[in-house]
Amino acid sequence: MTILLHNAEVLGEEGSYILIKGNRIEKIGRGEPAGATRKYDLDGASVFPGFCDSHTHLSNVALMHGTLDLTGKKREEVLNSIERECKRKKVIVGRGWDESFWDRREYLTSEELDSVCKGAIVFLVREDGHLAVVNSLAREKYGMGDENGIIREEEVGRMAKILGAFKNLDFEYAQNYALSKGITCIHDFAGRETLREYFRMHRRNELKIRIYANFYREAYDLIRELGLHSGFGDPFLKIGALKIFADGSIGAHTAATTYSDGKVVEPMLSREKIRAIVEEANSHGIRVFTHAIGDLAIEEVLAAYRGTRENRIEHFELAGEEHFRKEAEVSMQPNFLKWAKPQGLYHRMLGKKWLEKNNPYRKIIDSGMSMLFGSDCMPMDPLFGIKMAVESEYPAQRITFDEAIRAYTAGASYMHTLLGKIEKGAIADLVVVKDGTVEMTIVNGRILYTRKNLNV
Repeated sequence: MTILLHNAEVLGEEGSYILIKGNRIEKIGRGEPAGATRKYDLDGASVFPGFCDSHTHLSNVALMHGTLDLTGKKREEVLNSIERECKRKKVIVGRGWDESFWDRREYLTSEELDSVCKGAIVFLVREDGHLAVVNSLAREKYGMGDENGIIREEEVGRMAKILGAFKNLDFEYAQNYALSKGITCIHDFAGRETLREYFRMHRRNELKIRIYANFYREAYDLIRELGLHSGFGDPFLKIGALKIFADGSIGAHTAATTYSDGKVVEPMLSREKIRAIVEEANSHGIRVFTHAIGDLAIEEVLAAYRGTRENRIEHFELAGEEHFRKEAEVSMQPNFLKWAKPQGLYHRMLGKKWLEKNNPYRKIIDSGMSMLFGSDCMPMDPLFGIKMAVESEYPAQRITFDEAIRAYTAGASYMHTLLGKIEKGAIADLVVVKDGTVEMTIVNGRILYTRKNLNV
């Protein structure tokens, strides 16, 4: 079958149509060639390579579909939701709350949860995943949480496992959601069970998007014992990198930096420890991707990585001039700029000195570093992130539209060298965008999402 997308604006090409044959781009040109089986008039819409979310958690999208989604809710809305759920559930799991946009910019507390729910376990994960709040019943039963019910970092994961929060995840919904955002490829970060599920889905031919499956320490020994390595697999599912953490998040007060209140948070791992992990993993052909947000953590990771290849830094938010090293590759999240406004979360927690220089995309590109964009599911929406980076009021952050598109598509090359580009012979993973909305998503030459009926 051949598919013709015509009356379009094709990124980087002097053409108004793309002809797709099988799973490849057959031809790009102007006018309307004959012989296509199916024709779609795009009415002037833009065609880009499919977006590759180069840092995400598909399990979180699947989780939020099956549990309580608190994204964008006000404090009173969150509490009202808990009160309603308490009447019909014994365990309430929710995710997505963010106090930084509330009138009272303070974490939720167990006392607040107790006031609306006394008979059920309540576990609510903050949007960043590095902090959660539990009610008194959960705190007493499981022995986690400070006097206000706040738990951080590894305890969040332990509580999730105790409550079985990641069982029965709806990956069909999660993949369809990604497609609706123009995402054809992800660099995912998965636990052992999610990794198993990806291989089951691949075996059953249920994968709709391409997955570069990065993994946590819990899966590392299994990957190594089986003799698998980064890049093992095919263009729909590949083994990725070992994910480790050099620090936490700004919102949870665990990123390694100096805060405006004078508190200094040290990195979770020293450069010597990171170096030992990297050398051991790399000797087995396994890359290492290290989470580093704060400048103190970034410094440790760069020192540990020196002289190594194909290891990556995730986030790289509070990077200084001394951290722009041409040999480094970073994966960043432009949607995080929603917190980088005057009087926003970063301003309040880090002070004015970081307001104009956090997430310095412009300087990173100008330094020659390799930069990919992802979402970290906050939210999973490339067009939202691209808009934030292109329209930033600060020169150190602001990049061009074409540069932002490139950062949000280049990660597809991890899956195949003929992905992430529009040219004759390239694999046809494409997204059609009009007026800031995804209209169509094509994966491997197949139309897997349309927002509405298009002209045929």
